[in-house]
Amino acid sequence: MRKQLLALIIVACGFSTTSFGQDVHFSQFYESPLTLNPALCGVFNGQIFAEINYRSQWTSVMGGGAGFNTMAATVELHNIMKKWTKGYISPGLSFYNDKSGDASIGITEINLTVASGIFLSEKSSLAGGIQAGWSQHSINLAGLSWDNQYVNGAYDANAPTGETSMGNSFSYADFSAGLSYSYGVGQTNMTSNDQFRANFGAAIFHVNQPNMSYYGESGPGTKLYMRYVAHGFVDYGLPNSNIGLVPGFVYYQQGPATELDLGLKIRYTLRQESKYTGFSKGSAIDIGGYYRVGDAAIILTQIEFASYAIGFSYDFNTSALTTASSGRGGFELSLRFINPNPFMTSGTKSMF
Repeated sequence: MRKQLLALIIVACGFSTTSFGQDVHFSQFYESPLTLNPALCGVFNGQIFAEINYRSQWTSVMGGGAGFNTMAATVELHNIMKKWTKGYISPGLSFYNDKSGDASIGITEINLTVASGIFLSEKSSLAGGIQAGWSQHSINLAGLSWDNQYVNGAYDANAPTGETSMGNSFSYADFSAGLSYSYGVGQTNMTSNDQFRANFGAAIFHVNQPNMSYYGESGPGTKLYMRYVAHGFVDYGLPNSNIGLVPGFVYYQQGPATELDLGLKIRYTLRQESKYTGFSKGSAIDIGGYYRVGDAAIILTQIEFASYAIGFSYDFNTSALTTASSGRGGFELSLRFINPNPFMTSGTKSMF
C-alpha cells in the first residue's frame, strides 16, 4: 500500500510530458516568475510587482471528486538600493498552496527571494538570485481507503488501516538559485512600437534535496529531486503597428520527469497611454497558445489596462490520459499589478 500511496502523491503533485513530476507548475509560467527562476525577481518594468495565480485541473478525471487546485501569490520590489546606479537588488516574497484529490494531499510553501542584477550596458543586464523557503506537506488520512479495510471482500471504513507509522504531515527547508540575462531596447517614440526585449535564464530548485516521507523515513526514494529549468522570452514590436509578438519556451527536468512548453502570444495595443495628462490609460490584449509537448495544447488570453493585467488559459489534454479526461485538462487565472503604470514608459534598463 505504501507504493500505491507514493504513486498517488506523485500524481497529485503534477504532470509532465514523459512521466510524473513532483512540483507544481503553471501554464502561464511567465506570470509566476519566482516559481520559474529566482533570478527573475525584479525583472519587470516598474518598481512594485504583485501577482496572484490560480489553477484547477483534472476534476473530470477524478469522477466528480476533488481535482488538483493550486494558488500562488508573489510580491516583488525592483530595487532597494536607490543610490546604486550600476545595478539593482530586488527582494521578493512568494507563497503557494496545492491541494490534490479527495485526500487533500497538500503542499504549502513560503519563499523569500533576493536577486541582484548588474547593468552590462544601457541595453543588457545579468542577474543572479537565491531563494530560501519552508514547505509543509499534508494529507487527510480519513479520505483514503486501505487494503486492510477490505474484509471478506467488503470495505469496512471502521476496520484498522494497518498504517500506524504514517504521519499526517512533514516539513522541510528548501533552497534554490538561478541566473538570468536580459536585453532591452525601448521604442523610439510612443507610437513607433519598435521595442525589442529578450530574457533567457536557468535555475535549479531544491538544491538541498530535502527528505520527503510521511513515514519519517530517509534514504533512497525519499529525497526530492532537484528541478532544472531553462526558459526564454522575446518581446518584439512590429514597427509602426499595434502588434507585438511574444514567443517563449520553458524546459523542466526533475528526476526522470521532463516537460517542454513552447508557443507564441500576439499582443495588440488597443490604446496608447497619454504620457503627459494621464487621462487616457494604455490598454492591450494578448491572445495565443502554447504546447506542452506530449501532454496538452494551451490557449490563452490576457487583457492589460494601465497597471493591471488579467489572464486566462485553458489546457486541452492530448496525452494518453485523454481516454479518462475526454480532452479536458484545466483552467488557470492570473491577476497582475505593476506600479508605476508600465504603459507610461517605453522601457527601462534591461527590463523584460
